[in-house]
Amino acid sequence: MKNISKHISIIAIGFVFLMPLACSKSFLDQTDTSHISEDALFNKPEDGVRLVNAIYDTFHDVDFMLKSLWYQANFLSQDFKNYGGDTFFETYEVPTSFAPLNIFWVRAYQGIARANSAVPIIEKMKADGVLDEELADRLSGEAFFLRGLFYYYLAANFGGVPLELATVTDDGLHPRNTQDEVFASVEADMTTAFALLQWREDMDVADLGRATKGAALAYKGAAQMWLKKYPDAVTTFDQVTGHYQLMEKYIDVHEFNHQNNKESIFEVQFLAGGDQSWGHSNDTHWLSSFGMPEEVSNFGYSYADARLYNSFETGDTRKLATVLGPGDVHPSPAIRIDMYPKVIDNYTVGGVTMNTLGTVANPWKGSDNQRSGYYGTKFWRDPNVTGSAGPSYIFSGQNAILVRYAEILISKAEAQFRNSDAAGALATIQLVRDRAFGKLDNPAVVVPPPPAAGNVLNVILDEYRHELSGELSLWFDMRRSGEHINYVQQKYNIAVPTGKDLMPIPQLVISANPTIVQNPGY
Repeated sequence: MKNISKHISIIAIGFVFLMPLACSKSFLDQTDTSHISEDALFNKPEDGVRLVNAIYDTFHDVDFMLKSLWYQANFLSQDFKNYGGDTFFETYEVPTSFAPLNIFWVRAYQGIARANSAVPIIEKMKADGVLDEELADRLSGEAFFLRGLFYYYLAANFGGVPLELATVTDDGLHPRNTQDEVFASVEADMTTAFALLQWREDMDVADLGRATKGAALAYKGAAQMWLKKYPDAVTTFDQVTGHYQLMEKYIDVHEFNHQNNKESIFEVQFLAGGDQSWGHSNDTHWLSSFGMPEEVSNFGYSYADARLYNSFETGDTRKLATVLGPGDVHPSPAIRIDMYPKVIDNYTVGGVTMNTLGTVANPWKGSDNQRSGYYGTKFWRDPNVTGSAGPSYIFSGQNAILVRYAEILISKAEAQFRNSDAAGALATIQLVRDRAFGKLDNPAVVVPPPPAAGNVLNVILDEYRHELSGELSLWFDMRRSGEHINYVQQKYNIAVPTGKDLMPIPQLVISANPTIVQNPGY
């Protein structure tokens, strides 16, 4: 097999002119310019924009967001299970041949190679007068941000990985750096990006969805948390305050008509109404249908554990906006269960169609009765899942939030606690709980209850779980805390095998680069 790093570097620039110009939804529309001449490259400002758009495109793979990212963020916490062929997450015995891990590794390093290629080209375009200073700085900032972002998730999944911080010109057979070295590089990239990027409120509407100063701060602070630089993390997270706010209603955070909202710090942009057939251009994802009941979508491959459902406090509005149980009505104003064709065909009696997630007496457990009857709702909240050939309910054009302000607040609370400020940590947590119990939406609500008395760190872990379960970051925050092993043991009585809290390095990667040593336990 050809060496992956070198191969990725070679193809990094070749993709540039397939990319469009804007970064909101229209930036995903592709045009075929594969026959463009070399003389035409990088001599117009839009060429530099396309160069950076190609880095964003790295996220657009049918399995990257689901099986390469969502799986690890949620199955490893045990709050969600897999009905399909990937049930090994329940025992933490993920095989080194698991294809989505290789997809994740290769796609991430493609993005890194594109970023490494972009930085010197943008610098030259700036020196040549093709790009003015403002646009050149912004584009360079985006490249540094995205490189740091890919390294963040690589290290969160695998631990240490090879750091490639320039275009690879040798054979690319580089060993792994340590996890701390990778997160130190993330911190450095995000520091550079922050200096070059703009605040979201200062950007043109057409650039909505691009990296911002706030996004750089979010991941810089997260990297500092991994490095146990807790006072620095508090300072970094404090800089985010004032630029983002919590949505008043928790249910609105992931609504289709609230994409890129005031709480969202960085989300992957997808195309509503795009080609949603199998073999499509990857501008949509199938996070929605994968976790919807088989009785609704033909899938139901991921389902929730009843213990997640039962763990929410009475009055916590996050409960049904995170997980539905038998007999529950979907809380989104945009979703009616009784409007799905399969439900109409199979659950209509006397002209009345069921509008609940099954019933307590007859929960929806799939055709073989093997699911739990509980299902995540974070990505179900998308009415725009109709496929191009009709109501297939497979692919979704709704954006996927990677980080939002509520997560920043909980991370700040953890950093405060680690910095011997338990009172400050609980005060910060209360900001999140105020929204969870309805006070931001209705100030007349009685002051929401404080967290249950007990270990402050456990309170923080519970808030991570109840705020972020079913999204794209929970397990990474849990592992970062160092308490993930004990937490899973406490909540599920499952012992995580030594070393299996990390993902294995894909066997294809080790075969291509024998200097890379596998994680212990695999």
